[in-house]
Amino acid sequence: MWAFDLTLIQGLLVGAIVGSTDAAAVFSMLSGRGINLNERVGATLEIESGTNDPMAIFLTIMFIEILVGDIGSIAETALFLIQQFGVGIVIGICGGWLTGKLLRWVDLAPGLYSLLALAMGFFIFGATSALGGSGFLAIYLCGLMIGNQPGRHLNFILPVHDGLAWLSQIGLFLVLGLLVTPSDLLEYTLPAFLVGLALIFVARPLAVLIAIKPFFKFRWRELGFISWVGLRGAVPIVLAIFPFIGGVENASLYFNVAFGVVLMSLLIQGGTISLMARWMKVQLPQATAPNHRGPLGILPENDYEMFVYRVENPSLDDVPIRLLRFPSGALISALFREHAMLHPKGSTQLKIGDVICVIGRNEDLAALNKLFNGDAKLKQEKEFFGPFTLDADARLGEIAKHMAFPSPRVKKT
Repeated sequence: MWAFDLTLIQGLLVGAIVGSTDAAAVFSMLSGRGINLNERVGATLEIESGTNDPMAIFLTIMFIEILVGDIGSIAETALFLIQQFGVGIVIGICGGWLTGKLLRWVDLAPGLYSLLALAMGFFIFGATSALGGSGFLAIYLCGLMIGNQPGRHLNFILPVHDGLAWLSQIGLFLVLGLLVTPSDLLEYTLPAFLVGLALIFVARPLAVLIAIKPFFKFRWRELGFISWVGLRGAVPIVLAIFPFIGGVENASLYFNVAFGVVLMSLLIQGGTISLMARWMKVQLPQATAPNHRGPLGILPENDYEMFVYRVENPSLDDVPIRLLRFPSGALISALFREHAMLHPKGSTQLKIGDVICVIGRNEDLAALNKLFNGDAKLKQEKEFFGPFTLDADARLGEIAKHMAFPSPRVKKT
């Protein structure tokens, strides 16, 4: 407020616009540099980004309507909040559940599943908005419900929607770039710089401490990393267009400030994110995984998949296939050596650099990774996790039996 000489409501509108974070940008930068976060930190950032976008949109619309006089009393504001989130949650969850069931039930050509999901998404967004709810919250919950109902339809939907997401982002930034006037942007450079510094070094760390530390047992270095990666993306710039649409006075100020804050966040936080991940020790070693994998589309659930591995483990060189300790539900379907396909037999000896196609299920993946991945990756995992690791689902009785400990006995009364 003081940097731009704004009223309280105008200052809150600036905060609502620039407050939304972008986990997609964080994970895109990290994956591009080969960095994996530990699951707790990564899930926290993803949940935060998914839940704060609807709230940022709601707050932006609410403050705009207050400034233009469409909302007056506190009661009207509370009713607007309940209506937006109540209608959005109900329609989003119910519509997503029904859409997921529909996609699993119908038998369509592969190219039609993504179109049906897109059409249902537009319908749910439009119906929610028409009833006075938050369409953005509804469509987010709808996506979660569809994605958590496994089935072969996801194999056809996800690649298409991933491409549409990239196309939307390219178009979005192209249009936003055309809206920026460099001469106007220079006028707000210093105030936007002060706002960006306050967000990065004051507001974000305080918000993380208040929201996480009292309720969850995070390590201080994890809190420090979460505080640092409040990366701003396209959402704040899109929200900065809302004041133009709503007819707010001095609307160009909000757009230029949001653009400056996002640019500063990408340069400072985005440029140091990999360094901070290593410094805060939240980075995991590169996970062992197949070179390629894909479902076969035979079963509606828990489908068989094709896992493609390159033999990198020196201990497998010249070893016959019949001596491999394979999971009971997996088998080798093809073997490639020097770009030629061989018919694998029990007597076939593996060579370093061979490419093996294995048919199995997701539960076979851990055993296959340990079998085919090179010693270097497995050594990195042991150095990070230690030589002795436990499955989180392991029972205490099984652990005691494996370690030759006496099992605890319960006395009968």
